[in-house]
Amino acid sequence: MRKLNIKRSIIVDTSALKTWDIVGPNFLNISDWGRGVQKSWEDKDAAKDFNDAPAGGRHCEVAGFGKVDEKILHYNAEKYAITWSAKAEKMPGFVSELTNTIVVEVIDENSCRASTNITAKLSGLMGLLMGPLMKMNFNKLIGGFLSDWKVYAETGNVSEAKQKELAKETG
Repeated sequence: MRKLNIKRSIIVDTSALKTWDIVGPNFLNISDWGRGVQKSWEDKDAAKDFNDAPAGGRHCEVAGFGKVDEKILHYNAEKYAITWSAKAEKMPGFVSELTNTIVVEVIDENSCRASTNITAKLSGLMGLLMGPLMKMNFNKLIGGFLSDWKVYAETGNVSEAKQKELAKETG
């Protein structure tokens, strides 16, 4: 069994609180700003294990993955940290235990570091053979996520990539 472990971070030129607010308290609203996420809504059946969390989980419609069910595994508003698990309709069978941990760290009052760490287990021969491709695809996905998050936090507007998606949906 192989383990996929991808860590990336980006400097965001706004406060850590404003940056955190987008992924923590507004966890349910990723479709408002995140490319590839066509729709997101609360999973009302997910147990809310953390009192300060906005929900126990969410559902998302994600291009290429179909419906994705995400459950919050860890939530700490004081430390600007959240971890969630994800299961997608179109996720290959050799991928399991997919999680994403997000942490926002204060640099100063006008900047922060936004970090993400995706982990998953890859099993069997397909996991071994497809591991490098999965890593490449997840790196691309994370890069887009971080870029969209940064633009939204700094400007209050969606990224160019998200604007194009929204234009396709309405036009």
